[in-house]
This record gives sequence, structure tokens and C-alpha cells, in this order.
Amino acid sequence: MSSKGYRHSSAGGDPKEELAIRFVNTVAWRLRTSHEERLSDAQAFLRWLAANQTGMEQQLAMISARWRTHQQDGAKFYEAVITLREAIYELLVARIADVAPPMEALENFNLFLVRSGDGIRLRSMAGELFWCIDEASDSDLLKPIIMSAANLMTGPKAHRVRQCQDDRGCGWLFVDESRAMNRRWCSMGDCGNRAKAQRHYRRSRDKSISSSS
Repeated sequence: MSSKGYRHSSAGGDPKEELAIRFVNTVAWRLRTSHEERLSDAQAFLRWLAANQTGMEQQLAMISARWRTHQQDGAKFYEAVITLREAIYELLVARIADVAPPMEALENFNLFLVRSGDGIRLRSMAGELFWCIDEASDSDLLKPIIMSAANLMTGPKAHRVRQCQDDRGCGWLFVDESRAMNRRWCSMGDCGNRAKAQRHYRRSRDKSISSSS
């Protein structure tokens, strides 16, 4: 992963990706023994949500202020954030591998899903639609992510979800929108470009060895 642009930000990747994908990608280097956590606490999650879900600024500010006073509430909510994120990740990875989903992940996600019916609505802003939370309720913050994940896992894009094949252990997820459905990298500007450079280096090296022999 590079240190430039969205690849190094806490936003979780390409802003054009599904919200659930960006949420899962708040862990960098998924396939390494040591991951890089981009959501260090509840306040970091609020900042991530503000960067990824417009139209919620007032509600997020109210909750942020409350959590600064009642830090235990933020800490408890943060546990739910991580539980949801890892459940979504495990379900999507199982879908990629075409294997049965882990039961614990499925049960955890379903617990979030059954609570996600009320408290949110769509809001029109500058010709676009955004999720809006009616009241400053902690649990409602996760609902746009839950809806995004449920729609992704059951919709027409489910079979297009992929995991980056970078050999350093990137592990970010993405939706393959290519016509041939042969995309291998989370970003051609980073992991894909590095793989391309490596192939070029190996070809040049092999050609040099062949010429000198």
C-alpha cells in the first residue's frame, strides 16, 4: 500500500466502492500476521463515517460530544463496530471462496440486521440521496453500513466481490466491475502497479540472463 491518496487514508479505499467494502477495508494488510487498524477507537469511527457518509454531520457531532463525556458509551459502541466489521469481512471472504459462511459471523451479522429497520431515512442533497439519522442514537450509526452489506451480499454484485492478490498481504476487498471480471488488485495505481513493475523487472532480468549465456 502506498502512502499517497486514499490508499493510506482511513477511508477504506476508493470512494466509489460500496460503503460496506470501505468499512471492511479500515483494516490494512489483512493477510499479514500483524494488521494495521485504521479505526483505533469510537471517535475514529465517527471521523470515518463523516468522511464516507454525508448528511449526518449534526448527529455525529452530538454523539461525539456525548462520548467525550461518557467514554464508556463510546468504548462499548466501538466493540460493536469491530464485531460488525469482522462479521461482514468473514461473510464476504466466504462468498469469494465459495464456501459456507462461518456460523458465528452469520449470527453476529443477523443480530445487527434485525435491529436495523427503524431510525434512518433517505435525504436529498444537491441532487443525490444520502442516509440520514433522525435522532442521535448510537445504534443507528451502523445502519447504513448494515444495509450496504446486506444488499451487497444478496444482490447482483455478490459474485463480483474480490480480495486483492498483492503478495505483500494487502487483503483489501473490492467489487470487480471489469467486463472480463479478471481484476486482481484493489487499485491499479498501487498494488496493481507494483505487480506490473515486478513482472517487467523479471522479464528484463530473464532477458539479460538469456543474452549473456
